[in-house]
This record gives sequence, structure tokens and C-alpha cells, in this order.
Amino acid sequence: MRVVLVFSSVAAAGRLVAGLPAAGRGLYAVALAGAGHCLLAVPGGWVPDSRDAAELARLARDMPFTIVDTAALADHAQPALLLQGERPIDAGHLRSVLAGEVPAGAGMIAAPPRDWRQLPRLAPHEAAAMLDRTGAAIVAATAKPGDGIVSRLINRPISQAMSRLLLRFPAVRPAHATVAAAVLAAAMIVALVCGGVPGLIAGAVFYQSASIVDGVDGEIARATFRSSAAGAMADSLVDAVTNIGFLAGIVINLWIRGDTWPASAGAGGLASVTLGLFLIGRRARQSGGAFTFDGVKNRFKARRSRFFQILIWMTMRDFFALAWLVVILAGGARGGIVLFSAGAAVWLLVVLFSLSRNRLDLVQTSCI
Repeated sequence: MRVVLVFSSVAAAGRLVAGLPAAGRGLYAVALAGAGHCLLAVPGGWVPDSRDAAELARLARDMPFTIVDTAALADHAQPALLLQGERPIDAGHLRSVLAGEVPAGAGMIAAPPRDWRQLPRLAPHEAAAMLDRTGAAIVAATAKPGDGIVSRLINRPISQAMSRLLLRFPAVRPAHATVAAAVLAAAMIVALVCGGVPGLIAGAVFYQSASIVDGVDGEIARATFRSSAAGAMADSLVDAVTNIGFLAGIVINLWIRGDTWPASAGAGGLASVTLGLFLIGRRARQSGGAFTFDGVKNRFKARRSRFFQILIWMTMRDFFALAWLVVILAGGARGGIVLFSAGAAVWLLVVLFSLSRNRLDLVQTSCI
């Protein structure tokens, strides 16, 4: 059955909804539902600009589509499924409707295209409000189930507010947020190395800021259907360099100020973290799956105990950055770096143990 997306106006069809034209989001859902062709009907017709045209082509996923004036629908008498373009479309539900498994839902009617006026009519302000609500819901849904406690309560609300603002601009891409996080990391390192005690505070603030901004690239990618293995790898590498750079910056800061023993302990902890991240990253690449430094953490998540959940939260980047900000503001950088060094040694042992067990599991699986 042909699918017809009907918009109330050109403004509604081209309005950005979480970074994408509303018409493009509709086409994406229709394509995912398995439709063979889609008519995009707009009163007076619509000639999208080059940017919108490129987005429509990308989001249609090779599904043919045609943009027509709603007046031209009078010439189409064959059966079709008419959809109100401003209303959010669930691709799974639409697939079931097209297969005849469930009846048409709200904003849908099975009728010839010439009967498009049977769809609910929206005034311009009503269409804009509906699309704005959809955009807000899309960004809100970009949170990840694995978010840590600090991310849920502090970082994610701030990063999503930033994402909602940035997604008003059609040129924004996930890589822009990744670059912003890298710039914050560079400013953090400069502050730590060159700033003495004030530099420690500024560096901790930059680190916490980078932790917040780190969520924006993923939110934009998920909201605009631009998630990729390359993007995930770049994000993971920036995170790793930022974490190591922060710790190295504290060590250098303390050493320059004459706190050689805490600095030496921190250097040992930094070596443990660097080695552990290298081993995890190498295993991630060898596994052939998505590149990530979270392999060991995911292994412990599977145990589903409250103790391990709290332990995981305490080792996550969001908690780590905020905890260091609090420690440095309290004047505890020396004790914090020594405590970190001890924790890093334990963490490295856990990494080595987990990777060793994983290797044995792979051998046993191959023997079976």
C-alpha cells in the first residue's frame, strides 16, 4: 500500500525537529516500516533547499519518494495510507498497519489520497507546537540506560539542554561536539600545567565541563540518525586522552610545586591507567565489535548486584570528574592523587584478571 505523508504547510514540512526537517523524519519512519514508495504532500508544493534535499535523500534510505502539491492528490484514487505529517510516527506500528495486523492509529486513515482532507487539520501554531514537543521528546530519549548517577542527575540534563539549542542549527554535526570536548581538554591541560593552585581549580572545572559536553555528540548523533563506528571511536579516544591528560596535569602541577612524593605516586597510578586502557582498547579492536574502553565495565554490569552497580558508578567518567572537582576545591589534591594511585593499581589487577578470564572463555568456546 502506498504511504502518503500530508503536511499542513511548507513551514511544517521543513521545520527542524531535533536537527532534521520534519518531512525527513517522516520519510525515515516510512522507510523503516518497509514501504516501497512515499508521497510527500504539501499545500502549494514544496521545493526544499539543497540542505533539506540532501537530508530527505539520506533519511529516505533508498526508498523512492515524490513531493507533490496536495491539490494533485485529487488525481490519485488508488488505496493508500494517509499520515498526518506533523504527528510522530512509530516505524514498528506503521509496519504492522501496512501488514494489516493492527488498525490505523491516530493521525492515520486508510483512504485514497484524494480524501486527504479527512485527516485532522492543524493551524500553523498547532503544527509548530506539536513538532516542538516531538523534538523535545526525541532529545530526552537520547539518554543512555548505562548513564551513571552523576550523569543522570547533573550532566545529562545540562548536555541535553545544550543539544536542544544546537539542534536548532541544521549544520551542526556530532563531530562539532567532539571537537568542543577536545578543546576543553586542551584548555584543561594548559591550566593544570601552567596555573599552580588556581590552575588546579580551573583544570578541574574544564574537566567537569568536558565531561558534560562529552554527552552532546552522542545525543546529536542519536537524534539525527548519524551514529557511526568512526564517531564512537573518536569519542572514546577523546575521552581517554582527556582522562589521562587530567591526571598527568595534576602530577605535573604537584611536581612543579615541590610535592614530589604525591606526584610520584600519581605517576605510578597514571601508568597503571594507561596500561589498562591500552589493554582494553587492544582487546576491543581484536574482538571485531564496536571500539570501546568499556569492555571490563560491561562484564561486571552483567552481575546485576547493587555493590557492583555502585562500584561501576564510582569508576565512571561522570562521577570521577565531579569527585575531582570537589576534592580540588576542598584543597585535597595531594591526598586525592595518592588515593587514586592505590585505586588505579587495584583497577589494573581487575582488568588483567577480566581479560585473562575472557581469553579462557574464548578458548573453551572454540573447543566446544
